[in-house]
Amino acid sequence: MKKLLFFLVLPAITILSLQAQPVSDYIYKLDNGINVKTERGWNHIWVQQDYAALKAGDNTPLGVSTRTLGDLTSGSSFKLLREGKEVKMQGAAPGTYDLKLSFKLSAKPGTLSFTVGNVVIKPKTKTTINITIYDYQIYISEAPASMKGLSSFDIKINRFKGNTDQTNNAGLPAFFAKGQHDKAIPPDESTTKTTGKIKPGIYDLLISIGVSGQIQKVWLENFTMKPDISYSISTNLNGGLISYSGGNKDVKGMRIYPAGTAATQTGTPAPVKNIELGYYENIATMNACAPGSYDVLLVFSNGNKYEWKKNFVVKTGVRTEIK
Repeated sequence: MKKLLFFLVLPAITILSLQAQPVSDYIYKLDNGINVKTERGWNHIWVQQDYAALKAGDNTPLGVSTRTLGDLTSGSSFKLLREGKEVKMQGAAPGTYDLKLSFKLSAKPGTLSFTVGNVVIKPKTKTTINITIYDYQIYISEAPASMKGLSSFDIKINRFKGNTDQTNNAGLPAFFAKGQHDKAIPPDESTTKTTGKIKPGIYDLLISIGVSGQIQKVWLENFTMKPDISYSISTNLNGGLISYSGGNKDVKGMRIYPAGTAATQTGTPAPVKNIELGYYENIATMNACAPGSYDVLLVFSNGNKYEWKKNFVVKTGVRTEIK
C-alpha cells in the first residue's frame, strides 16, 4: 500500500507531492468569476493508492473514492487521462495515468478541480484511489442598499458551519486592483476593521486571518463589486475547536505538533520549532484548529517548563479539550 499525506500548513494551494501521487492544477472558482486562492492555509489533500487482486468478472481495474471534510462540495465527477486524452475506466489497460477530478461547490455555485498523477494500473490488479479534501468554504451574499453609488462589505470568519462567534477570529480585508498586489486600495469608508464601503469595481480581495499565532491569506481574485450592493463575505474554516481545561493556572499556552512528535523527543520536553503547527495563548477559549491528529505541548508561566499531551484528534465542528 502506498500512502501520501499532505499535512496542514501549505505555502499555496497548488500542491505537488514529492512522492507517489502528485496533485496539480488545483482550481477553486465560483461561477461569478471569483478565483479562490490560499496562502499559508490549513487546506490539504490526502491521496492513497491501494492494490488488490482483480476479481473474476470485474472489468474495471480502477476504483475512485472521494471524501470532503466539513462543508465544501455537493457532488463530484472524474476522468481517467493518458497523455492528456480521456480513457474509459472500464477495460483500461495496464499503465500509468492521470486522474482529473471536479467537484461542485455547496455554498455558492462553482467548481473545485485538480489532477492526481501517477495513477498506476497493473495487470490483473484492482487499483483503488482514496482522496480526502479539506479546504475553506466561501459564502458571498448580496443585497441592494442605498449607498450613493458605493459598495459595502462585511467580512466574517466562521470556525465551522453554524459557528458565528467572531471572538479572536477577525478576518481583515485589503482591496487591490485586479492583478496588482503591490499597493492596497483604501476603502472610502471604514465602519470597523471588517466592514466598510468602497467604490464599485473589479478587485482582488485579500482576507488575512490570524489563527494560532499565524497569518493565513485567502484571496478572492476577480471580485466584481457593483454600486449600491452590500456584500456579506463569510469564510468557513471547516475547523474544529481546541481548548485547555486541565485547571492548572500556571499553564499559559499550547503549542501544536503532528501526532508522534512527543515520542521522538528524549529528555526534557521542549518546543520543536521547525515542525510547530501553531501556538495558542487564549487557552481557555474555543480556539479554531484544523482537523487532524496532534501532540500538544503545554507552556507554563515561567517559560522554562513544558509538558506533552499526546495524540489528540480534532474533528470538524467538534471541541477537543486538553486536560
